[in-house]
Amino acid sequence: MNITNRTFYDDNGNVISEEEHKQLLKKFQDDVDAKYNRIVNYLVEQINQRCSNDNQKLWILFDYLTGENMQYNLMGVTPSGRMALDYGYEFPPYKTLRIQQGTKYPVILNHSGVCISYAKTFEDICNRFGIPCKVVTGFTGMEHAWNVVSNQGELKHIDIAYAIMNRNKVDKSNYFLKTFDELKQLCGNRSINESLDDLKKALCGKIRIISRTDQQPENKIKIISRNDENRIANTRDSKINIIDRSDIQPKKSSRSK
Repeated sequence: MNITNRTFYDDNGNVISEEEHKQLLKKFQDDVDAKYNRIVNYLVEQINQRCSNDNQKLWILFDYLTGENMQYNLMGVTPSGRMALDYGYEFPPYKTLRIQQGTKYPVILNHSGVCISYAKTFEDICNRFGIPCKVVTGFTGMEHAWNVVSNQGELKHIDIAYAIMNRNKVDKSNYFLKTFDELKQLCGNRSINESLDDLKKALCGKIRIISRTDQQPENKIKIISRNDENRIANTRDSKINIIDRSDIQPKKSSRSK
């Protein structure tokens, strides 16, 4: 039996115990989660205030995540699409601990990521809207990930990473709410690992649970017609801008001490 003695270090390079190291990692993850959730909660609040239906919410979220400040990180990507080198992303004030590539966090906290990061972020925020959404994977000349949503009982695909990579060549709306065949027209060798029939059963059969912040005391349910649902009314000119994401602080209690 080979026994390996492992040395653990704090963020400044000092030797610490294994238990102290576990506590450090937990604090790091808690801090990452807290900042991510502050920004995303604010984003969801702003989008909810601007939109009256799911298509509008999906468009503004898509537009935000494909903005000019968002980068697709190709550093260290092999031809297969797998990350050969993963140095992660900085998260001040931590010096050596980094946000992992391939998680939902770097898109919001670092304006960067690979396809799976953008897909996970989009799925997470859609879930907060109550919009059925999944991350799907496939091959487009390299391993790739994008999203599928339920849209009026049909599967529609949203490819944020391709919209970013081709922003100077193709209108990004070509990657928004498209059928799989429509996506294949833009990338002829695109394949998908998941069964479209299984995805339709999983997503389109879900009961929509809508969290409304604008309900009146009467608790009336507003029925949106198909024509209204299809219309992304005036939202293409609506932008969500968070210039300095570090200034989004937790809401302070109004109670006096």
